[in-house]
Amino acid sequence: MRVFFWIALAVCIACPAVAQTPASYAVTYIELKTDQAAAGRQALTDYLAASRKEKGNLQFEVFQESARPSRFAILEAWTSRAALDAHYHNAASASMLNRLSPLRSAPDDRRMYDGLYASGPANHSGAVFVMTHVDVMPPYADGCAGLLKVMRAETPRDHGNIAYNVLRQEHEPNHFTVAEVWASAKDQEAHLGAGHTVSFRQKLLPMTGALYDERIFTQVR
Repeated sequence: MRVFFWIALAVCIACPAVAQTPASYAVTYIELKTDQAAAGRQALTDYLAASRKEKGNLQFEVFQESARPSRFAILEAWTSRAALDAHYHNAASASMLNRLSPLRSAPDDRRMYDGLYASGPANHSGAVFVMTHVDVMPPYADGCAGLLKVMRAETPRDHGNIAYNVLRQEHEPNHFTVAEVWASAKDQEAHLGAGHTVSFRQKLLPMTGALYDERIFTQVR
């Protein structure tokens, strides 16, 4: 028995547990001139294809806003923050993004995130994609995280839900992005009227520091 103990101890010392590096996320909102939406969509389609081939990429999705087709969003996940930074510093990415320069009506708004309540990054297929920026006053950051944890547990039970992931901004822990995927617009609308969603919005309101910014998108392929 003693021999087994010392062998086991030696193995533990020689092979320490390796902590897995968490995925690093980014969300970018892009606004183009209204007459440049088609050209911008093509540039972003090319950027999407190239980025998915890069080392360290776990997820790269481009969305076009349903109500305003000249507005787009990018949701991406990388194996680490170093991999994400490397992506934005390589010449190919810079060249791709420069194609958008004459098409933009405003600077890109990019934010870096950690996955707070998120399943493993994946490219989901669905009919309706929703990106919501939730901004609460700093003292309520943890309270908001708690409310979103409940939504993360309850929303997957709603009919037609494909994904519901909560991201937390790296240097602004009171800012969150919720990324949802739904099978249909009808399913997403039913979710908005569900009891747990109504309760969430009621409890969230006293905490908010800005307008609840919910945008509906279709996926660019």
